[in-house]
Amino acid sequence: MSRLTPITKRDQVTGDALTAFDAIIKSRNNINGPHSMMMYAPEVARCSTALSDSLRFGGNLSDHDTELAIITAARHWDCEYVWASHSAAALKAGARPEAVDIIANENSLDGLTQEEAVIVRYGRELMDTHQVSQETFNAALAQFGEANTIVLGALMGYYSFIACTLLATDMKPAVGSPVLPKLR
Repeated sequence: MSRLTPITKRDQVTGDALTAFDAIIKSRNNINGPHSMMMYAPEVARCSTALSDSLRFGGNLSDHDTELAIITAARHWDCEYVWASHSAAALKAGARPEAVDIIANENSLDGLTQEEAVIVRYGRELMDTHQVSQETFNAALAQFGEANTIVLGALMGYYSFIACTLLATDMKPAVGSPVLPKLR
């Protein structure tokens, strides 16, 4: 159970929070997970939803690449909730199970395709060292172009924000969800 009661129903909010609630419902058809916690700060929830929609659906990254970026961030933060949701989404989007396993266990990138390795290396460098090497940045530029290289980093940053929200509120995935291996 999370530290706050998830806000998932319209009758749980009043005033300005109704506008945020309705905007999220319009985008997602329901409120769950991180947004159910962010509804305690309705403007954050509304803006977060708009940013998520822009990053996930407004760019030109494939669903496969988007989901690999998201689970790379989830692994960095040891965020079980994001992992549970997005590791399954990555597989559904065509990610190879071997790639998901390498990310889950923080294994060497040797078993990844060149395209997968660019995403995971970019995320690991950015989140572990707080910078991206010129070589890795150039590889991302060659693979994604300028706009989507920016989207790649922003997507990982966004899911870092989501992970922090979920970890602080101690929100856990549903029983039976994919499990993120404990490494630390």
